[in-house]
Amino acid sequence: MTLRLAMAALILAASLPAQLSQQQRARAERIQTMLLAPCCYSEPVSRHRSDVSLAMREEIGAMVAGGKSDQEILDFYKQRYGLKILVEPEGGRWWWMHVVPVLVTALGLAFVIWVLRRMLRPLPSS
Repeated sequence: MTLRLAMAALILAASLPAQLSQQQRARAERIQTMLLAPCCYSEPVSRHRSDVSLAMREEIGAMVAGGKSDQEILDFYKQRYGLKILVEPEGGRWWWMHVVPVLVTALGLAFVIWVLRRMLRPLPSS
């Protein structure tokens, strides 16, 4: 019986408040995908099924309905949980996460090719 009640509560809580327009609902869902669930920081709030994530979805819906901007909502959660709440890091951390690994991989591949070419080069005859 309690499992059915819990499932019903999850489904009810997962749906955004009815007073949101279609545009507001889409905005709230987009914001939910930009934040990680603070209980484990492994999934976005939009997909995670913890109590904290469900509460965050309701808070985000209420903030969107209250007229807060996306940045205001993100800033609120960054202040509450820190920068690790964001799915995509901001500023310099974005570069470390997306650009630096590609550059290091390219340099490593170039080094391996250079070493292999030197190893396969025929030795000069004397």
